Amino acid sequence: MTSAVMTPTFVANSRCECQATLTAQLTEDRTVVAGSALLIGKREPAPAHSIHPEREVFDIGFLCPFCGRNVMRTFAASALTRTGRPAA
Repeated sequence: MTSAVMTPTFVANSRCECQATLTAQLTEDRTVVAGSALLIGKREPAPAHSIHPEREVFDIGFLCPFCGRNVMRTFAASALTRTGRPAA
């Protein structure tokens, strides 16, 4: 894989039941390259992965570091926030 493929292009955000904000950084093909959680000003890494990223509507699974829940959220690819330019 080239480094351009692994460049985060999109971000997906959701809330855990414990109210932590879960964030996943995604590539152009919607592969998760980093996940994090933020709660009361403290940011921690949060393992995350995409499920069926080739589909328009896909899931991201997170492990919340604050409460230990496995959190699955559904996202529409067309609704993701773009944070970078598309890969050339």
